[in-house]
Amino acid sequence: MSPLEVLQEPSRAFCHSYLRRAWLIAALAVLSCAVGTQSVAGSEADELLARVRSALPEVPLRIEAELQARDRRGTITQVAPVEMKLDWGAVVPRAVYTVFDRFGTPRERMTVEWPGNGDTRVVLERGDPLEEVADPEVDATIGTFDLTWADLQLPFLWWPNGRRVGSERVRGRYCHIIEITAPADAFTAYAAARLWIDPETALLLQADALDARGRAVRRVQIRSLRQIDEQWMVQNIDIFNHATRERVTLRVRDLDRLPNERRPE
Repeated sequence: MSPLEVLQEPSRAFCHSYLRRAWLIAALAVLSCAVGTQSVAGSEADELLARVRSALPEVPLRIEAELQARDRRGTITQVAPVEMKLDWGAVVPRAVYTVFDRFGTPRERMTVEWPGNGDTRVVLERGDPLEEVADPEVDATIGTFDLTWADLQLPFLWWPNGRRVGSERVRGRYCHIIEITAPADAFTAYAAARLWIDPETALLLQADALDARGRAVRRVQIRSLRQIDEQWMVQNIDIFNHATRERVTLRVRDLDRLPNERRPE
């Protein structure tokens, strides 16, 4: 069965495995076109988002990946290795993203923590050696990629007061469309996010970042899956800029489990 077929018709075993692992790399991107205008109580949307969060891996993980920039014709224009250390199950969920040059030297690093209630703590480091940047800008790009650090956080998963605005099929799956306004102190340049979530599996299949006028700025889509040691994980995620028509792909190479740290006794 091809990755696309698996994505379209997931079995129960696949859904469980995928939900526990797929989101670990979706540590990547914030996020048009809602089909419906039917507004539903916010608690329904918040409950669905809570299910998505609960499906995040509880064990700390290290992921090796690669950023690939593509022009309008789909030609790869630049590549950079990326390492992600994710600890969604910690008392305070935490993620560390490091971008390397082609010689393996770290050039930029973002550390993000989500203490709750939509709050975000951010530390950005740059240079050789890495040094902390005072007051990092939310729209600062990663090197020369058409991608910002705010795009690599999934902050909307912790934003409160989401609401369901309609339904639509994405890649063969029936999805609820959830809209969330960014909290005033959220580390993001976007005003809101629109999410397409499969209610059966609590899987986010697509997301848009919206500006203050409700226009889609960027779109994130899961493109393909990969089976490693009988476990499914996301292989490719696309981050598409609606204005420039350029695309950045996050391609996962490998995954390791890290020792548990910062856990309560």
